[in-house]
Amino acid sequence: MFPDPPIPGRFRLFLLRHGHLENSDHGAINGQADVSLSPRGRFQMERRAKDLAGVPATLLLSSSLSRTCQSLEPIARSRPSLLPRALESFRERSFGSWEGKTRPEIAREDPSGYHRWQNLDLSFAPSGGESLLNFRDRINRAMEDLILEEGYGHNAILVAHSGVNRILLLEALGADLSRYFRLTQAYGALNVIDYTEGGEPAVLLMNHPPEDLT
Repeated sequence: MFPDPPIPGRFRLFLLRHGHLENSDHGAINGQADVSLSPRGRFQMERRAKDLAGVPATLLLSSSLSRTCQSLEPIARSRPSLLPRALESFRERSFGSWEGKTRPEIAREDPSGYHRWQNLDLSFAPSGGESLLNFRDRINRAMEDLILEEGYGHNAILVAHSGVNRILLLEALGADLSRYFRLTQAYGALNVIDYTEGGEPAVLLMNHPPEDLT
């Protein structure tokens, strides 16, 4: 899968979502709460590591949350010469006081806020959390800073989160935040984006699931 080596003037991003979580079946909103992978999630990422075995990666990255670091582990295992890096800037959107609660619980406890969230009020932030506008700015700035810091000529594997991936995909596609809920990211999903020096990004692959589809 995309076995070509890095080339000058191109930053190729293999962008993944972490695997299934311990509380996924409970339906909680995690945000920046630190939740571990479930056994199914670990299996999904082992399968994904096999999919990516032929990728000549030069950077191994994740957010600083446990679920993405754990998801990167099997991918890093076959690349002992590369040091994985956990980046705070690629953490999931903060949902503040909502974190750890289910949607029905949020709708019951904060009906006005829940309505604004579901209707994509871009300026709305749960108590102690981030608005979608601020989240977008943080993630796009993190991507810009990464390329500025590392330069072009890389194949980077980044394990991040559903919200993070949506923001990066929307930006690469030239779409605005009104399309946010029209993108989905399965557990273990793979996206591939090329950033070209002096050009526009190109999305080569989007929401490709690992072999375990469940």
